[in-house]
Amino acid sequence: MNASATDDISTRSAECAVAARADYQDLHQDCRQTNDIPLPHGDGMVLIARCTCPCHPCIATEA
Repeated sequence: MNASATDDISTRSAECAVAARADYQDLHQDCRQTNDIPLPHGDGMVLIARCTCPCHPCIATEA
C-alpha cells in the first residue's frame, strides 16, 4: 500500500483529521486551512501549511 502526502493525517487541519473518523465527516466543511500562510518577511517560509486533505478541490486536482 502506498501512502501519499494526502493520506498523511498529520498534514491535515484539525477539522479534517477528526473528519477522517467515523461519524465526523461533516467537519470537512469547517476546514478553512486551504492556503499556505507565509511567514511575514520570511522569504517564502510557510508559517502555517495548507491542509492536504483530498476533500479540498484545489488539493484533489493537483498532480
